[in-house]
Amino acid sequence: MSEGYHFEDELQRKSYDAQIMRRLLRYVRPYRGWFIAATLLLILVALTSNLTPLLMMWSVDHYINNPTRLGADAAGAASQAILDMQGLFQMILIIALLVIVEGIVRYLQMLVVAFVGQKTMLEMRMELFDHLQRMSLRFLDRNPVGRLMSRVTTDIEKIQQSIVTGVVEVISDLLTIGIVLVFMFAVNWRLAFVALSPVPFVFITSYIFRKYAHHSFLEIRRKVARLSAFMQETITGMRIVQIFGREQDHANRFDALNADHRDEWLTQIRNFALYFPVVEFFSASSTCLIILYCAWNILDLGQAVSGVASIGTFFGYVFWAERLFGPIRALADRYNLLLEAMASSERVFQLLDTPEDIMDKPSALNPGTLEGNVEFNNVWFAYEPEQWVLKNVSFRIAPGERVAIVGHTGAGKSTIINLLSRFYDVRQGAILVDGVDVRDYQQVALRRHVGIVLQDVFLFSGTIEQNIRLGDTEMSEAHVRACAEYVNAAKFIEKLPRQYQYEVGERGGNLSTGQRQLLAFARTLAHRPQILVLDEATSSIDTETEALIQDAIEKLMEGRTSIVIAHRLSTVQHADRIMVLHHGELRESGTHQELLAHGGLYRTLYELQYKGQDRHHARVANM
Repeated sequence: MSEGYHFEDELQRKSYDAQIMRRLLRYVRPYRGWFIAATLLLILVALTSNLTPLLMMWSVDHYINNPTRLGADAAGAASQAILDMQGLFQMILIIALLVIVEGIVRYLQMLVVAFVGQKTMLEMRMELFDHLQRMSLRFLDRNPVGRLMSRVTTDIEKIQQSIVTGVVEVISDLLTIGIVLVFMFAVNWRLAFVALSPVPFVFITSYIFRKYAHHSFLEIRRKVARLSAFMQETITGMRIVQIFGREQDHANRFDALNADHRDEWLTQIRNFALYFPVVEFFSASSTCLIILYCAWNILDLGQAVSGVASIGTFFGYVFWAERLFGPIRALADRYNLLLEAMASSERVFQLLDTPEDIMDKPSALNPGTLEGNVEFNNVWFAYEPEQWVLKNVSFRIAPGERVAIVGHTGAGKSTIINLLSRFYDVRQGAILVDGVDVRDYQQVALRRHVGIVLQDVFLFSGTIEQNIRLGDTEMSEAHVRACAEYVNAAKFIEKLPRQYQYEVGERGGNLSTGQRQLLAFARTLAHRPQILVLDEATSSIDTETEALIQDAIEKLMEGRTSIVIAHRLSTVQHADRIMVLHHGELRESGTHQELLAHGGLYRTLYELQYKGQDRHHARVANM
């Protein structure tokens, strides 16, 4: 197994990667029309919101602090006051209208951004999910489920926040800053320079902050992934944890992982707790400088009249300064979002770029039906390099033949199933089905014709009917019921509340082991496989249920090429042929009686098993 298959959340060195960003923006490209519409709406929002300080400045200087009214006699002042009130009222209506327009435009812009964001997130998540479904068991064995789930959920969400919400908000902030600067320099360039004098210090502070924030964000993502993986593994194996009384040990390990995550978050909080007050200080400094400059000039009446500064200008620039530093502060947050998205994007793209080690050929076959002829020709296989699980295994199974495979644990019995279904590819040799190498078939088509019933039956959350159908909407309800009846599952199903609509719970937790086995038989039969594989399908059940299962197995194997893997030799004595695997090699093959007469490994296994049972029965009888 190559190390390239295993993903660890290591720290990245690059805070921004233009290539990754271009790749992210490709997901937005189909919606660029909507994206452009959102940008145009943002421009309109920026214009309308920053016109308000200009109109307020105009109102103060021309209607409230009107020099004409202040210098007129009593009669003239009264007449001018009426005109000023009318003009002020009109200006208030215009400002109110602008505020309403801004609210409507901002509402539309948020809807457009949300639409684009959710569409891109849906497509990226589906692409990643489809890729995971195509990955081999080799890959899934080496990567914790919790970590893969984190890629599909948390990482995709972080990416969506960056490539849509984050990019749009950055555009909004830059537009706001640009428009504010235009207004400030157009009205009074001297005062604009005074107001902007603290900005270089803000940029220096942001540069220092982002270095620490980058490291901390990457550490947080890595520790969240480890926490998720541990949680998923613990919850899945909770029965084992409780059986062995290891709750406290797992609680301690979870506490340590949780504490690491908490400490890293506190580090990031301290970074923000230092950064924002510093930026706020420079923002307040800008306001103080505006006050000082305007006060210095307004107190000199000659300069106030000449237009260097006025009371209206003072109010306008105070508002503009706040609107300027708000986006500057927000850009730091946007940058942090970008850091998170870059970290998440690299992990997601690393997963998407992982090649499928088992792929269909361009001309792969899609057989409508199979006869069920199975042949292994000199097959060698190893999960790890040079650690051979199967060594030069060759055999042939005729259509309709019932073959049992026995052997000690680790002999390679289950590996034969994995190779036949092409969950793994052979290292040497070939596996033929109906005379065609399994690598020449489409994987989905091949597996559709191979029905497998495992010892540990997996049922999905949902109803009994849904578990039998497995998403096949063309399967009739009558077919579902007929299959359940045929394999003896209908007897217990009809006793359940709501019968075929009974919710089985996660992994079938509401059903007994035997009931899950019978449902697995019904599910397999419903999908009409030509080749049947039973892997320890009769273990861990009581005697009464075993009788039902044995009857179901006999019915299920009728007319099908059947491969039965079992430790209990009593379940395979009536097979047409029994093959004995030992340390990955096919050592013996024959009927039950032939192998006993041969006196080899099978006879040794048989005697060990039945002697053990005889001793067990003797102990029970003496109790």
